[in-house]
Amino acid sequence: MIEKFGIGIDIVDVTAFEKIPYYSKRGFYKKIFLPSEIKYCLKYKNPYERFAGKFAIKEAVKKSMNENMSPLKILVSHSNSKPKVDLLGENKKNYVFIASISHDKKLAVGVVIAEKVANTKIR
Repeated sequence: MIEKFGIGIDIVDVTAFEKIPYYSKRGFYKKIFLPSEIKYCLKYKNPYERFAGKFAIKEAVKKSMNENMSPLKILVSHSNSKPKVDLLGENKKNYVFIASISHDKKLAVGVVIAEKVANTKIR
């Protein structure tokens, strides 16, 4: 049974991440992204598009839940080339998410639909 439904969207300027080079500012990235997320982004020619996209999804998740939480409590991974969101910690089993990321050279957009599930098994 769905207890609460929410939608979040966020737009991120890719150049903001390009101005903070990963290899000279690793500490900055480790405050926002989990090791698996960093590894995923760095395998691309322009990792900053991916960093911006993942950050947009994390912000959209917080908006969809109407909660302020650490970005390190939100895992953005990919399954069959589609973004997948999982929460880490106390909210882990309470939410189900549908997410979409889009990015080009200058902008990244993340859209998330969140369902808070009341006392039932998550699908």
